[in-house]
Amino acid sequence: MGRVIAATASIFFSLILGAIALAVVAVMLPETMETFLDGASWLRDQLTSTGLASKYNVWVKFLIADQQLVFMGFVIVVRIILALLIAAGSSLFGRGYR
Repeated sequence: MGRVIAATASIFFSLILGAIALAVVAVMLPETMETFLDGASWLRDQLTSTGLASKYNVWVKFLIADQQLVFMGFVIVVRIILALLIAAGSSLFGRGYR
């Protein structure tokens, strides 16, 4: 049961910290955020021009937005950092993953 709670807490905190990181970058480094959004726009264009049938491609276009891709990137980076911190902390205190 503890692993489920730890995984849920990790997901929750990564979403919150990802949103905070996104806001900090947007306020402190607007040029960098613009670059991220331009990259997300390019990625969205690449994903939607794969030649899928229209009945599938319409859902890809509908579900993928530039802002969602940027936020997802921030959340993934925060999850990686959290996993590294948790692994370092558990090895430091002698509690391995079980």
